[in-house]
Amino acid sequence: MANNYKRFIHNQFEKAKSTASEFISSRSVEQDEDMIDLDPRHVDQLKEIADLQHTTVQAIVNGLIAQYLASDSYELTPISVDQKEANPLLYLDGICKQED
Repeated sequence: MANNYKRFIHNQFEKAKSTASEFISSRSVEQDEDMIDLDPRHVDQLKEIADLQHTTVQAIVNGLIAQYLASDSYELTPISVDQKEANPLLYLDGICKQED
């Protein structure tokens, strides 16, 4: 009977380890999807600037992103008819985008 109890406890422990491992690995995949790669030289420069300004690289990057999104820089400019006539592939690109 004691042997059955030990086996039961061992099986429960293995199940808990397996569940924890799956949870941790799924969190790692989610975090990897949210990560972006930056040029290491830029990161080094941002670290130096952040140290001088007593802030973090994350705060600087978030501020830059907020500025970019507040501007209209990211919005696509419409393609003119003249541009489409000069490059007929732009018509095709427009047709493909309409289907999405």
